[in-house]
Amino acid sequence: MDLTWLTVSGVLIGILVFSFKVSLGCGLASLSRREMLSIAAGYLVISLFMGMAIKLLPENTFSAAISAGMAVHLLVALLLVALGTITAKSWNSHCHDISRKTFWALSLPCPACLAASFISCSFLAGMVGIDTWKIGALVGLLFFICIAIFSTALRKIKGTPSSLGNAMILLGLFYILSILLIPAYFNSQKLSFLSETPPLVEMGLSYLAILSLMSLGFLGRRWGVFS
Repeated sequence: MDLTWLTVSGVLIGILVFSFKVSLGCGLASLSRREMLSIAAGYLVISLFMGMAIKLLPENTFSAAISAGMAVHLLVALLLVALGTITAKSWNSHCHDISRKTFWALSLPCPACLAASFISCSFLAGMVGIDTWKIGALVGLLFFICIAIFSTALRKIKGTPSSLGNAMILLGLFYILSILLIPAYFNSQKLSFLSETPPLVEMGLSYLAILSLMSLGFLGRRWGVFS
């Protein structure tokens, strides 16, 4: 496959996934259409700004953001689980909607994800010979369209604030699981030629992650997080 089309496909998939994450917060929270479009427009402005700044900022700025990606994602994951639990429990136990105060954990941009996206865009711009600000404008426009469409579709589902809380918890647990298992997987692949059995540390982390998810599900049911 042509490397250009492979890069374009990767960028598009990244935009779709990122847009859907943002839309979960916008569509399941009690936001007005104007507020949802304002958030989508914010991503358009950020993308255009980053497209213009790619050539001005030193490369180590983006590299540092990506290097800190694991810590950033862990922080985001813990925040999602905590705020998702509070959102779901507040609705299930007291019928109190606090989704407008917590949705931002899903909808605000992640610095590491944005940096990775725009390094890919910079690479793509160099391959096709297009100015980076044009790539930024195109990415921002795609963000705006995808967020507007996904948010509107999710809004029509008319989920409760508990739905938003559960979505935040599941996404946060997925982040934690990926942080634990992906490095363990790569380490086991590196050591596979030395031994036929996977390292005990990586196996222990895998089982610990599974047991943690089961425990959180049990505690969530006891605490009234899951109705």
